[in-house]
Amino acid sequence: MALPYTVTGFDAGRYWQWSVAGVRATGHRVIPQDGGCRVTFTVPWWAPFYLPVCALALRRIERLATGAGNAAASQPGT
Repeated sequence: MALPYTVTGFDAGRYWQWSVAGVRATGHRVIPQDGGCRVTFTVPWWAPFYLPVCALALRRIERLATGAGNAAASQPGT
């Protein structure tokens, strides 16, 4: 099932957010820091059920960014 989305905020290489089917969705921010970066998600107040999905995504992004556990990163549920 395809859902229409619209990018509603964008700062190249730093931040993007979107709405899905006209409803505000998540935002994503990359903040450069010495030796790496910090990645954050913003989640609407009404969507706390989405926080575990974001936590899982952050762990996967960390593994991809650091090269640690590349085999595990491709396995479902990790």
